[in-house]
Amino acid sequence: MVYQGSKSRLAKFLVPIIQKYIDENNITTYIEPMCGSCSIIKQIRCDNRIASDINDELISLLQYIKSDNDLSIAPANCSFEHYADVRENRKKGTNKYSKEYIALIGYCASYGGRYFDGGYGRDKTGKRNIYAERLKNLKEDSTQLKDIDIKCCDFKDFTGYKNCLFYFDPPYKGTKQYSKQFIDYNSFYDFLRKLSENNIVIISEYSMPDDFKCIWQKERKVLQKSDRTVGDKAIEKLFILEKND
Repeated sequence: MVYQGSKSRLAKFLVPIIQKYIDENNITTYIEPMCGSCSIIKQIRCDNRIASDINDELISLLQYIKSDNDLSIAPANCSFEHYADVRENRKKGTNKYSKEYIALIGYCASYGGRYFDGGYGRDKTGKRNIYAERLKNLKEDSTQLKDIDIKCCDFKDFTGYKNCLFYFDPPYKGTKQYSKQFIDYNSFYDFLRKLSENNIVIISEYSMPDDFKCIWQKERKVLQKSDRTVGDKAIEKLFILEKND
């Protein structure tokens, strides 16, 4: 799935790091409270895997994909007119289309996977069928969701969990917010500190408060205009709370 903020291009770097923490600490439950397109969790090996997100349309789509690998509700093609109709009915809240169908069109037919925010997805020549390409990729990825528990909830609902490994990929502070949830970052950091008392908590971000230690970083080019100009360089980082022994 093409998803704004997806870690699919970085998965080959992030997954081995997270997996090592799971294996070395005998972790049996792995949780992503901001799962997005599930590009990381689908590659993680763990007895129990939980993917959640506050975006109810996204979660409805992921749950549907898990139950129907053929994506039977998906049209073979999606014209601009149909895309615009789905977008308008979503905006008006008419319930003409189901949540999973709205998400399917929104992620597969929007420019850059920006979910009705960047316009209809098409290339400069008009020769590519971007929707069909993304639909094919979605079908290929669907079987990887089979053993993942997928739920719609707030990240704060995981308060009280113990002996788990959490991976958070929040909307980065100071960048365009693509999530349905507004984040108070100071409160979010306090939540991570509390959660880290009984769990391993790993966070993707550009920067974090000083008590969070950077355990990995990699420079990358910005591919879409959001918080900075396309082509600018950003440094992706992984953080973990530095505990005092």
